[in-house]
Parts: sequence; C-alpha cells; structure tokens
Amino acid sequence: MPHPPFDPSRAVTFDLAKGQVHLDGAPHRVLVPSEALAKLVASASAETRREFARALGEPLGRRLASRLGDPKTATLQAVVEHLGGELALLGLGALSLERWGRALVFVVDGSPFGKEGDELLAATLEAALAEATGRGPRCVVLDRTEARVRLLVVSETSAEKVRAWLEAGTSFGDVLARLHEVNGPRGEA
Repeated sequence: MPHPPFDPSRAVTFDLAKGQVHLDGAPHRVLVPSEALAKLVASASAETRREFARALGEPLGRRLASRLGDPKTATLQAVVEHLGGELALLGLGALSLERWGRALVFVVDGSPFGKEGDELLAATLEAALAEATGRGPRCVVLDRTEARVRLLVVSETSAEKVRAWLEAGTSFGDVLARLHEVNGPRGEA
C-alpha cells in the first residue's frame, strides 16, 4: 500500500499572541540555540541524556506510526522519508539511508551538535524506532566525518559486538563485513 509523502506544511506553528510554538499541534515547544542545548546535555548524567533522547524520540515515533499506520508494513523508503522529515522538524539534521548488504545505516548530515551530539542523535532515533515499531533496535555510531555521522541499526546483541570491534580499531567497512559473516546471509543484524 503506497504511503503519502511526508508533508511538513503547518507542522510548526507560532502563536505569537500567547508566545507559544507548536509542533504538529502539540503545545509547549521551545526554540533554543543549539550551542546552549549542547552544553546542557553534555553536563547531564548518562541516564538523564538517555531520558532526554527518549523524550525527543518517542513523540517522533508516535507521529511516524500515526502517519504510516504499522511502520513494519511500510516501505523502507516511506519510513526513512517520514523519519527524516520528523528529524528535520526537530532541527537535528537531514536523514538518509545507506544499505550495506542486509545492514541498514542511517546517515545524518548537518546535525547542529556535531560529534558531541552523536550519542543524543543515536538515542533519539532508537526511541523513535522503538515507539513506532514496538521493537528495541540500537543505533551505533559507525563512522563520523566533519558534518556526517553514520549510525548502524542493529539488535542489542549485535550492538555489543559492533561497539567492541569499533573500540578495537576495526574500520566501519570491516565491521559491516564481520557482522554479515557472524549473522550469515539470512541472519538479522
């Protein structure tokens, strides 16, 4: 079943008389400089950062599910288009997807937080995917260049392996090859 394209029109509204910003009808949004938010997030504990990412990602996942119905039946292209649109509305960058065999790699260009925000970005995407699908995927930072981050979407078990390989200095291409070897041609990342 074809899904409608992501439509950002009227997604963000400003009620200047009340001094409020709304995202998709939800009240109480705040526009803040990314540098100030990055400093606040960096000073928080790891658990507080994860809670903050969940607070960003879960509503994103609910909006995704409401637009696509059951995201598990939607095309991958539709999911990425809508997820990317939602991420862009939050001002967190432009999302695209790379396929490396069976591996799904989200690519985010232009995140306002740079490398310091990769953990927040990964946890936000995890929360959105979990809320939309009812599953618990993990997003592992696979590669980082100046303005681009690659996040591998995997299971918890595979996430642990991938992190260990990356910490040992394995290149992201070799990590993906190893992941395919471990999981086999029909295995699930």
